[in-house]
Amino acid sequence: MKGLCVYIKAGKGHYVPAKAVHEQMVRIGVDSSLVDFFDYLDLHWMETLNQTAWRIMLRIPFIEKHLFRSLDSSGWGIRTVIALVRKFGGKKLRRNISESRPDFIFATHPYPGTVLSTLLHEMGEDIPVYFYSTDVFSAPAVSICPYLRKFLIPTEEGVERVKALGQAEDTIMLSPFPLQSSVADEPRLSKAEARRHIGIDEDKFTLQLNLGGEGLGSLNLLEDILREDLPVQVVIIGGIKKEMKRRLDRIIREHRGKNTEVLIRGFIDNVSEYLAASDVIAGRAGINTIVEAIYAHRPFLITELVYIVIHSAEYVEKYGVGWNATGDRDKQIAIIRSLVTHPENLAKLDENFSKVPIEYSAQKLARIVADDAALYGNHMR
Repeated sequence: MKGLCVYIKAGKGHYVPAKAVHEQMVRIGVDSSLVDFFDYLDLHWMETLNQTAWRIMLRIPFIEKHLFRSLDSSGWGIRTVIALVRKFGGKKLRRNISESRPDFIFATHPYPGTVLSTLLHEMGEDIPVYFYSTDVFSAPAVSICPYLRKFLIPTEEGVERVKALGQAEDTIMLSPFPLQSSVADEPRLSKAEARRHIGIDEDKFTLQLNLGGEGLGSLNLLEDILREDLPVQVVIIGGIKKEMKRRLDRIIREHRGKNTEVLIRGFIDNVSEYLAASDVIAGRAGINTIVEAIYAHRPFLITELVYIVIHSAEYVEKYGVGWNATGDRDKQIAIIRSLVTHPENLAKLDENFSKVPIEYSAQKLARIVADDAALYGNHMR
């Protein structure tokens, strides 16, 4: 059996689950290829436009909120993308499908999910497309498509929202969350063990500040912690380009005190160790990071929230595994100050994590897709 796992480059949110499922496909004997949607169709100019627009929206959340809501609800955006891919990538798609003859496609973004399933239907190609909603707690309207074989989403709340958006009920499946191997395959460490492994103070309150894959997260919380000189070690991860590094160096230089320590780590491979080493994860509400934090029993402090993942904040607060303090600097620093002063409050949160009804398994998700694709193929013969 041959499969395509297709993602787009927009931070790490779509790549990480596609890679996790691809790896498990290979492990269970599926001839799987991991491809970027725009590379696959030689549409690099569209990728540049998409990344540029996305980075602008991340830098200016007000624009992202209103523009994305308008594009999503009207359907204008996805219709335009389908038309452009049909015109400029249609021949390449036909050629690739003819040469590789995949038995199924697994997609982690609405572009490969909706666009490929629509165009394959138009071409008369009976290849099942499985869409995994990386938004987990919801999904954008552009991901709703009548030509999908299955719409996979890991939460009951997400299932209900997708159903309300109009996805056919018999195509919707509650799925496992595809935990990346750097988290799933590593032994669980105590905080002290993890801190020794990554070379930080074993006894100091530790805040992991996540700047996101694009490295565009806010540094307001870091400034406030430094200004108050709280006894905290702030470990900064995510995309850190030259401009961000200069900002970090300036903020640290201007507010350096005796008690706060800042450790800039950037992109990391040993995700599980950094999760285990932390008392709290904070930053922009990236879905993978939030769910991985829940898996590791580490509360998440949401300091920034873009429109497409707004339901993540509701979920975190519903199950008592974090806080939504989007844009509220006073609330953010008050939460950290309180936890530093009363660390016993972290222990009180711990029991809430076991009540979160999310199943974690990239292998099981890969098996669900592969088994259903085999069943579909047998039925069509």
